[in-house]
Amino acid sequence: MKTYKPYRQQLRRSFFLSTVMPVFLVMLIGIISFYTLYIWVEHRTVQQHVNQTQHAIVQASQQTELDISKLKTTFKELNTTDSQDLTALNRMLFKMIHEQPGTLYFVVTQHHQQVTTNNYEDQRLNTLYLLNTYNVTFKNGPASIQIYLAQTPRIDEILKDSGQSTVIVDRFDNILFTNSEHFRLDDKWQPPQFGFISDAVKINQNGDRLIQFKNIHDTLEDGIILLIIMGLVLILFILFGLFNAHNMAKRQTQDIEAIIQRIYYAKNRHLGRYQPLAQPSELEEINTYIYDLFESNEKLIHSIENTEQRLREIQLKEIERQFQPHFLFNTMQTIQYLITLSPQLAQQVVQQLSQMLRYTLRVKSNHVQIKDELDYIQQYVAIQNVRFDHMIHLEYEIQSDLYTAQIGKMMIQPLVENAIKHGRTDDKLLIRIRITESKHALRVFVSDNGQGMSKEKCKEVRHSLNESVFDTEHLGLNHLNHKARIRYGEQARLRIFSTPYQGTLIAYQLPREASSHV
Repeated sequence: MKTYKPYRQQLRRSFFLSTVMPVFLVMLIGIISFYTLYIWVEHRTVQQHVNQTQHAIVQASQQTELDISKLKTTFKELNTTDSQDLTALNRMLFKMIHEQPGTLYFVVTQHHQQVTTNNYEDQRLNTLYLLNTYNVTFKNGPASIQIYLAQTPRIDEILKDSGQSTVIVDRFDNILFTNSEHFRLDDKWQPPQFGFISDAVKINQNGDRLIQFKNIHDTLEDGIILLIIMGLVLILFILFGLFNAHNMAKRQTQDIEAIIQRIYYAKNRHLGRYQPLAQPSELEEINTYIYDLFESNEKLIHSIENTEQRLREIQLKEIERQFQPHFLFNTMQTIQYLITLSPQLAQQVVQQLSQMLRYTLRVKSNHVQIKDELDYIQQYVAIQNVRFDHMIHLEYEIQSDLYTAQIGKMMIQPLVENAIKHGRTDDKLLIRIRITESKHALRVFVSDNGQGMSKEKCKEVRHSLNESVFDTEHLGLNHLNHKARIRYGEQARLRIFSTPYQGTLIAYQLPREASSHV
């Protein structure tokens, strides 16, 4: 039976789409929603942090400006070349710087020379953000105080906790300050195109801008790990869904497939006894109907076969009824002729005819032993020799163990009759019967040395074998050919070979199982 289960495949696909796919879509939508929400939250956080950083820087700038303005009067009384005044100046500036929440550095420059600073770590000033430059006057002349921003607690906290970096650029987008590894000082600020969230605010009147940004890839690394875990879980869920869908589809379709299989067996007449389905359901009615229909069909087939067999038997009987009167008529004419000419010979012919009739009427079976059929033919030839002045000679060529083999009754005599009727000449007629066997068939050959036939006549006789048994002049051969084909099939048809003035050979073969030894 062809392995073809489209219904199970469709059902399995439906189960999979109705269970696994919705979960997959929900997880996919959840991932997209999570990513979108994450971006929105991070963007809001960046906005909040940039405002907080701006506030811290502006506050530091304003506070230092206020403190410097208060100290300007005091600065005028100080001489930067005097060590005591310089110490007092450092003390005032240290106090001002330490009061700020961030890390600030001051540098006092006078006459293009550095007077004092708190940059004891030798921090490179170009890495610091110049918060403000104040022009002041000391007792010994004008000077400038530069305040540099190194860091604020909030900037450190934002970088540490949120991974958000800070960049300060001027109005020409030159980077003045950064705590990010992605940018360098004096480079041009180029906003990243992908993977970064940023926001900017203005921090002074010079056009400097504070930019807070975050590389979301750094944070998404943990998210990617989570996504990998979710992906593995999803794959396991899909595999489980496929396995579950397969089992569900198998349970739902096994009865349907069983019914389809039984229909296939019923079509080939191999259904067998009734078998209920594995699970009670409405399909059991279909299953029962198939068995009932199969049983009814088998009864109908057997009835048709019996009817056909009876019809074949009726046809054979009708053929035999046509054949026997023909032979009896000829024999009775011979007896009538002999009664006055040779009563003793007439008596002998009557005895031979009675033996033939006894064989025909008493043997009810369709099959007889070959030796019985040959005895019948011997009686027939003896009667014909009376008519034709002993011009017919009969020979056998047969293995001794084949005499007890079974053969259809009257399956050889018509060939002998045909040889006498159509092959006889003025010379003596020799008829030879040869019977052989092979592994699968019993072969019968009847040949004569009569006048034979031309190719055209032989072709005509072969064609007449397939005509109706009631519409041909070759009654004996036609009768035998039809009987052989009806009983044994097409392979048992007669085969005729003939050569003009040399004789004729007629042969056929019977299936071995139809001609077994007794």
